[in-house]
Amino acid sequence: MLGLLCFAFFSPIFLSAQDSTSHRFTHLAIEVRADADFFYDYGRQYLPNVVDNGTFYDTTRYGLHGRYFNIRLGGEFGKGFSYFFHQRVIANPGTSSLFDNTDFLYLQYTLRDRWAFRVGKEALSIGGFEYDAAPIDVYFRSYFWDNIYCFQLAGSAMYLDKSGHNKLTLQISNSPYVYYTGTGKEWGQGLLGYSLMWNGNFTHFQSLYSINFFERERGKFVNYISLGNRLKFNWWSWYIDYQNRSFGLDKHFFDNFFVISRMDFRVHSFNIFLKGGYEQNMADAATVLNPEIQVKDPLMEPGQRRVFYGIGMEFRPARCPSVRIHANVSHVNYIPKYKYESTNGGSFNVNLGVTWKIDFLRYFPKLSK
Repeated sequence: MLGLLCFAFFSPIFLSAQDSTSHRFTHLAIEVRADADFFYDYGRQYLPNVVDNGTFYDTTRYGLHGRYFNIRLGGEFGKGFSYFFHQRVIANPGTSSLFDNTDFLYLQYTLRDRWAFRVGKEALSIGGFEYDAAPIDVYFRSYFWDNIYCFQLAGSAMYLDKSGHNKLTLQISNSPYVYYTGTGKEWGQGLLGYSLMWNGNFTHFQSLYSINFFERERGKFVNYISLGNRLKFNWWSWYIDYQNRSFGLDKHFFDNFFVISRMDFRVHSFNIFLKGGYEQNMADAATVLNPEIQVKDPLMEPGQRRVFYGIGMEFRPARCPSVRIHANVSHVNYIPKYKYESTNGGSFNVNLGVTWKIDFLRYFPKLSK
């Protein structure tokens, strides 16, 4: 696989040296986002064996910081072959493997515009529109979105039907739970994931549905059922995501899930959006009382129920649409479940920021021909 990835990256250079017409760029850009954040975290009473003997805490944080700096490179070469590379530039080195900070680095072969086969680093095929959004475009998010290790080494086969409205993806990958085993190693554990996703794209309706089986331990799986639904019209759109995660057909089958929704309203250069969600993991509730029990699904706090919601605005100047200014206000509330949690906990966030993308193909169009 490493050889294929190296071939995907370096072959355009070799090919262009032999024949300048055999390669064309489809992506050649950098993108940057910087934010100003104000957080106010208010207290929640914890179990005595968890934090500070059950005391309360109040925390205020604010400041300016760089959020993302990405490099995007993609192209086509040969007949049917293409590649894509997306590197998130991070000051800290990776902890598990060479590709820790690489979101995408894959080689793809497309056959007759219907079939495509892909190998390399890519996003796990999980349904839902919050999950599908690029990280640089997400301002406040679910606990699941914050904690899923969504970029993994994988192999995928994709089929697009004659109408162009339905795409099926079958994927075999590393399991995202390789990072929660405590070994600190991404590979060598034999933990794999198996995913089947349907992407529907109709006039006003879009879908991202998936069924996933990710190994938590060898031979023991966490099952995902993800249903992403979006209505899209000229000046507004609305999506609703539902995801259920389970460990088998037992009484806790519906105890670990989330529901997330977002509405967007576009007026000239402005986009106004409302977003909110509810998520819980009551299937792991017993681990709160007994920390020695292994948490089955660390992608949501065990024994917790969480609500988040907010409103925001995006503005793209007509003279420079590559620049985006955003502002949003959001709130997170943790709902008490047990008698020892005498008060809610949560946080309040005000976020301002600017994103700019430099698409070099706009300035050097000959590279894409």
